[in-house]
Amino acid sequence: MSEDLFNSLDFGSYEFANVKVSRKIPICLVLDCSGSMQGEKINELNVNIHRFLDYVRANGKAHRICDLCIITFGGDGVNVASGYDSIDNIKFVDLTASGCTPLGAAVEKAQELLDLRRSYYRNNGIEHYKPIMLLMSDGVPTDEYQSVAERFSKKVAERELKIFPVGIGTDFRLDILKLFSPIVTPKQIKDTSDFAKLFELLSSSSSNPDDDGLEKWFNDEF
Repeated sequence: MSEDLFNSLDFGSYEFANVKVSRKIPICLVLDCSGSMQGEKINELNVNIHRFLDYVRANGKAHRICDLCIITFGGDGVNVASGYDSIDNIKFVDLTASGCTPLGAAVEKAQELLDLRRSYYRNNGIEHYKPIMLLMSDGVPTDEYQSVAERFSKKVAERELKIFPVGIGTDFRLDILKLFSPIVTPKQIKDTSDFAKLFELLSSSSSNPDDDGLEKWFNDEF
């Protein structure tokens, strides 16, 4: 091919604005790491988070669309283990259990990070599916949670996001977790199989956000 012919060909523009970006699914894990989670509960949580991350890494669609955030509460307070990011940038370190249960502050932080991420999507012309939040606790909040629960419940009712509240063991307050999501019933995690089922269904949502399996399981529809 002559140089003149090569230069006359139009290969299009490869500027960012012209490159199609996958529609994202923002997923936030808000995880209780208070002292009462010590032992089998924190071990099971770590095992299943690793399995979930492995699934997202290995599944082509989940790897492309999943935008993951991990927030923990316990120990010295609220910790952002990972802000919203692609799976390649998630460096998960096993969680340890200690301290109190600042659930309200953790959910507040989750809202702050989601707002920032949505602004990023808007500014860069990126579409996204309805955000998913998995809120897991085995006890009673040790901080003020009522106001943030009221705000989140309204957002869920208005279909702005999905919150799946999870009670681990037997010492959590079902009525408190229910305040965060009026649509789905909080799910009790009692054993290894429950942990595995929860993260299996979350994995399915990460690759197919329209899959309603997680919601059906919470509402005991299968």
